[in-house]
Amino acid sequence: MSPHPEKKRVWPVALAHGLNDGYGAFLSALLPLLIERLGISLTLAGLLTSVRSSLASFGQWPLGLAVDRFGPRAFALLGPALTATAMGLLGVAPSYTAAALLLVLAGLGTAAFHPAGACLVPEGGSRGLRMALFAAGGTLGVALGPLLVTQTVSRFGLPRVPLLLVPAALLLGLIAFALPRGARPNRQAVGFARHPQRHQVLRLWGMGVFRDVVGTAVMGFLAVVWARRGASLTLAGFSLTVYALAGALGDLVGGRLSDRFGRREVLAGALLLAIPCLYAFLFTRGAVSLAFLALFGLASAASVPVAVVYGQELMPESRGLVSGLLLGLAWGVGSLLVTGVGALADRIGLEPALGLVGLALLPAAALALSLPQR
Repeated sequence: MSPHPEKKRVWPVALAHGLNDGYGAFLSALLPLLIERLGISLTLAGLLTSVRSSLASFGQWPLGLAVDRFGPRAFALLGPALTATAMGLLGVAPSYTAAALLLVLAGLGTAAFHPAGACLVPEGGSRGLRMALFAAGGTLGVALGPLLVTQTVSRFGLPRVPLLLVPAALLLGLIAFALPRGARPNRQAVGFARHPQRHQVLRLWGMGVFRDVVGTAVMGFLAVVWARRGASLTLAGFSLTVYALAGALGDLVGGRLSDRFGRREVLAGALLLAIPCLYAFLFTRGAVSLAFLALFGLASAASVPVAVVYGQELMPESRGLVSGLLLGLAWGVGSLLVTGVGALADRIGLEPALGLVGLALLPAAALALSLPQR
């Protein structure tokens, strides 16, 4: 037997995360084609995005409870299967209603996978790094998924998008073979409202909301920022790739450092580092600005896997619930607040609005510092 058997079990969970989030990212790339094919307005197109993202984020809380009750493995396999199937069929949806139903399934698949996948990250002294590998798998999927589907459409046409179900099925078979069994279902876990560590977990959740409203605002308006600076569409798209890849690196750096120096210290340090990097990105131009954008993406993402591990350590008997809260519900609430960022940008300008929203990183860092050392 290998002296480190658990380490071999990280990759199937990370691969499942990449499969789920990579196929889930098809929508942003296919949306312009769906608008033309289905003859829908921008309002209806935006509703499609909202349907999927709302279910994918807010559904993680109740599905996390189900993961704790029935066990994570089935949810970790069902989630990517639903997401990949729904997104693979999106290119041949015959009507707007059919497209919306497919996105409901994709949203539920994503909501089912995330808390289950986080529960299957193996135990051990380097769990921060292992959770970071799990998170990085999803980040890389988001970065590569749109590239995969746009190349397929450009070569074979929109009706051939279902061809991508073949590699998805092969990957899912490999994942099913290698995926760890995980913990047994826990049907006697203490309810969240009565748990002695609930206040600490809620601090982590509040920290995540403040962080995610900044991160989703930057991601959502990043291409617009570069366009208004006079950059080409290619550079605007490249900046999104840089931001996503820097986030994947940040996942790994944050997880590894938290194993060495402590969860609270890395959470607070990453968020405090993100603040000057954000403003340096906003107030510089060209390659220097792009470099600071990468540093901001790295620092902001570094806190994500660390927060999930910290929460699971606080409530080890309710890992699915905690993961759904910190991965899904925090991101969902933060994303809803981005609508207000757009309204603010219409009044004072986009970059000044992002600068004001960036102040939310201060209470995020304060909440991190208020956590107990572990």
